[in-house]
Amino acid sequence: MISSFYIQLYQIIDDRSSDQIISWNKSNNNSFIVWDLKKLRSNILPKSSSVLGKNMTEFIAKLRSHGFKTVVKGPGELEFSHDDLERGPLMKKMMVKALSERIERFDAQIKSMKCRLKAKEASLK
Repeated sequence: MISSFYIQLYQIIDDRSSDQIISWNKSNNNSFIVWDLKKLRSNILPKSSSVLGKNMTEFIAKLRSHGFKTVVKGPGELEFSHDDLERGPLMKKMMVKALSERIERFDAQIKSMKCRLKAKEASLK
């Protein structure tokens, strides 16, 4: 099962509109580069859920706790690599499948809650 951390991270890295801030390393499909740490901190992390961290310190700590290795690229740039995170159609399919499964589970939970609520309402009448 792919964790929500990997799903969110993949979505952010794969989002072409943020390539000036964060993108896949073009020469290595197992790493990504944060080109602009300030914009990542101010534009992307606040919009993501707390799964990735609320600030740069948490983000980097979570990457490290998930096995990512850090490479300093230059001033304001960092590269992160992980052998199990790979850019490509297979990984994208895995991410879509994992998201679909989460949505299905969420829908089932909502249906279950609605049934319990109806049963409670009926018992109160």
